[in-house]
This record gives sequence, C-alpha cells and structure tokens, in this order.
Amino acid sequence: MKYRNAAERLPMQLLQELQKHAPGELLYVPARQRKAWGEGTGAKTLYAKRNAEIRGQYYSGTADVPTLCETHCLSDETVRKIIYQKGESSMSTNEYDYSKYFWQNELVRLRRSRPDDWRFHDKPEINSDERFYSDGEQELPSDHTRRQENWENYITSTEDNDKWICLAVETLDGEYVGSGNIRGIDERNGTFNTFVGAKEQRYAVAALRLMLDYCFNERRLNKCSDCFYEGDTIFMPIYEALGFKVEGVKRQQVFHKGRYLDEIHFGLLAEEFNAHK
Repeated sequence: MKYRNAAERLPMQLLQELQKHAPGELLYVPARQRKAWGEGTGAKTLYAKRNAEIRGQYYSGTADVPTLCETHCLSDETVRKIIYQKGESSMSTNEYDYSKYFWQNELVRLRRSRPDDWRFHDKPEINSDERFYSDGEQELPSDHTRRQENWENYITSTEDNDKWICLAVETLDGEYVGSGNIRGIDERNGTFNTFVGAKEQRYAVAALRLMLDYCFNERRLNKCSDCFYEGDTIFMPIYEALGFKVEGVKRQQVFHKGRYLDEIHFGLLAEEFNAHK
C-alpha cells in the first residue's frame, strides 16, 4: 500500500485535529464501504463461474465426482461442497439453465439417480412399515456398508436402461426429498409401472405427475398399473390423488405382522390422466 503525506491530502483543520490524537504516527484510513472478498480482484466471479461449471457437469451427468476432482485439482470433500452448495444462483455466471427443463414443475425437479444418492436412503426407518409397503417384504437387518453396496449396484445396473428409469426427486432449490422409478415398460402393449416416495406427500404427487406425463405424452404409452397392500396409508393416497382407479383385489396375497393382507390393483389410462390434469 502506498503512503501519502496527510498534509497534502487533508484540510488544515482536520490535520490539526489528527495531530492532537496521533502525532507522527502512521494511520490506516478504511474505505467508507469495504468491498466484499474477491470483488476487487475478480476472484469471486472466477470461483463462482468454476463452481457453476462443476455443478452443471455433475447434474447433467457429463462428469462424476472423481473426474471433477482430477479436472479441477480439488479434493473430494471440496467438490461435494460445491455441488450441494446453495446461494450462488443469483450471480452472473454460467449456471445450469433450467428455464426449459422438461423434468420439473412448480414444486419439484427430477434427475437420474446416482450411486452416491445412497446416503439419502441410509436411514433408521429402512426396516419400517414404509419399507414393507414399498417392496412387499420385510428385509433382514442390514448394515451401513451393505446398504450402500446394494444401492450403488442397483443404480449402476439401470444407468443405460430406458425401460427401468431410476429418478431422484429434488425441490427447485436442489434439496433431495425422495426418489422414484419407471419400470416394466412394454412398448408393444403400451403399459408400464411406477414407484415414487418422498418425505412429503405433495412432493411425491408432483414427481409422479411428471413421470406419468413423460410416459403418456412422450413415450405414447397407454396405461400405468400398480398394486398396493391392504392398510397402506403411505403410497396408496399418492396414486389416488392422481386419479388411479381400483381394478381388482387379490385376497390375502401377502403376509405381514402375523396376518394375510389383500393386494389391491390400481390402473390409470392416458386419457384419464390428461383429463384429470
């Protein structure tokens, strides 16, 4: 920093007042409004642009975490912090443009599931009734490592499969709130099955609406069929909210907690979905 003689810069009255308090001393006079970090050098804009590029590559599926670490010479932890960081979207940077993104509505956004999403599913309620009603069986106890391996193998095996599509459900702010899938796609007969679960029913309904819109109005499929078990108050209301109709009941089809439960079959036609929408 270059020093200047106060006698050359200040009015005499002000100089005399300063001489009373700090005669012969060097003083630092701060700016009236200090610039935020990086604004003076352009570093803030540079790093914001880099972070936006990292998130764009990751969420578009063109690069995984190890590749981003190597490309940008960053640690795994740093890259993950950048990916899940919020609050930079207001900057003038090359953020991923969602303005014309098909897989979103007013509440949620869908993307392909990734192997590292396992951490969102590693929860204490993994062996709860919710798990039974989603898979139709009560699993044996499992540990952290096994659950991670199972999820990663499951996602990896469906990455290039257009008949079994695994999806993550996020809010428009990027918070992971659930998952779903489209499976059993039969192009010849125009049928398919779905699954969706989220921490709030409204997110699940919004996500399922996007999935059905894709199947009915992009893939030209005609009917979605799914089944649920007697006593299910978790998943059945999601499908009922979108107009699914009961088509039949298999009596005492599954066994759970000491009793046999009916299996209830639901169906929805493309014309019914579009009329309801």
